[in-house]
Amino acid sequence: MSPVALVAPILAFGCYTLAIIVLTGRGYRWNEDRYHFYLARRNVGLFASICTFGATWMSAASLLGFTMGFYREGWITFFSSVNGWLLGLVPMCFVVFRLRATQALSLPEWVERRYGDRRLRPLTGAALVVAYIFYIVIQFKVFGNIVSRMLEIEHVFVASSLVYLFVLYTTFGGLPSVVRSDILNFALIIGGVTVAAVALMAQVGTSANLPALVQPEQAVVSHSPPTSLVTAVLIIFGWGLGVAANPQYAIRIVSARNTGTALNMLKSVPFLVGWIYLCLTAIALGGKRLLPALAGTPEETFTALSQTALPLYAWILLFLAVIAAAVSTANSQLLLAASSWCHDIFAGWATRGGEELFLLRNRVVIAVIASVALVLSFFPLPGIMILGRYSWAVVALCFLIPLYSPKPHAPKALFPVVCLGLAVHAATIAVFRVMPEVALVPALVAEVVLYVVLARRSA
Repeated sequence: MSPVALVAPILAFGCYTLAIIVLTGRGYRWNEDRYHFYLARRNVGLFASICTFGATWMSAASLLGFTMGFYREGWITFFSSVNGWLLGLVPMCFVVFRLRATQALSLPEWVERRYGDRRLRPLTGAALVVAYIFYIVIQFKVFGNIVSRMLEIEHVFVASSLVYLFVLYTTFGGLPSVVRSDILNFALIIGGVTVAAVALMAQVGTSANLPALVQPEQAVVSHSPPTSLVTAVLIIFGWGLGVAANPQYAIRIVSARNTGTALNMLKSVPFLVGWIYLCLTAIALGGKRLLPALAGTPEETFTALSQTALPLYAWILLFLAVIAAAVSTANSQLLLAASSWCHDIFAGWATRGGEELFLLRNRVVIAVIASVALVLSFFPLPGIMILGRYSWAVVALCFLIPLYSPKPHAPKALFPVVCLGLAVHAATIAVFRVMPEVALVPALVAEVVLYVVLARRSA
């Protein structure tokens, strides 16, 4: 390997580190309170709102998992993943006014206020902590594998510890720091995938047989079975409902400067996210044309494709895009998991000891949750996309009915409804060994039926 190829990735990673330190540090304040820490005083402008929404959307699982899923399975991955993710944006427009009408600092608190049941807040808060821990694990796993190869670090633990430090630093400043880092991260994501797509398409030219490239590749050795059409429809269903009910997006709506900003953010993001998915699709198509028989985990095949098929500058930018996606998703979900623990599960902490002690507790919990996720990332857990599906299913079961029910029928009925949904989902997976999206169907049906029955009884 040439000296340039050895030094260039280190310099690029160093520049990213310096930029994160400078940008994020400006979000710290001495006179902060929980309103500033959780919601940035609901004063995030349109440009920053678009960047933080988009950066949080494009997790490492989205960039790496979608690209290699399309490489292996072709059109059915695009059909299931992208349709589900983007369709989940549509119903969000209908809850903007509802979410912004409250003074709640978290979605579990919003659910408690809307439905008048104190049991809902710790229940949904605990579900968020569990769901987000496993999604943060995805970011650590991908970051560790990518950085270890980018910087030629022999031990993945050392590389994963780097994202641990990144995430702690950006999250300790609360949402203002997260938003500032997201502006940089979203720019890197768009720039990285665009440059990589253009570079690959330039090599492939017009000689690619696109109809053949988008067909599932059964010969490639993979760590997951091919997706059927029925499964793809269920994935659309699961991802879409998970996106529509996800607190990390709801908080972006609440923290926007005004209602118009929130609505314009939701109108703008699909075009930028859509462009990213088109670029990732081009990368997968070009990679399949140049290297048609890559085998291994998504992390391994993505690395091999990038470093073999792309010129040095392009794969460095693409790796930085994946790193940026991992950091932006992890710090957002880590902040929400910590707020769920400190503000919702142990709500009594909010009234004891003043603002400084409360925020100190938040930062301690942030460090603890990040440490747990880092340790879990080295265990033999399911694949990165499967972990994401479990997380999004739990989110849908907890928040879909509360967010989109026309009015709070039978306020005391929602707690048993959510408990039943989570129990049915877990039991269906344990008994029938099905995917999270498949188990989500009977769980949601059970929730809706019980909610309707209890609402009629209380009428």
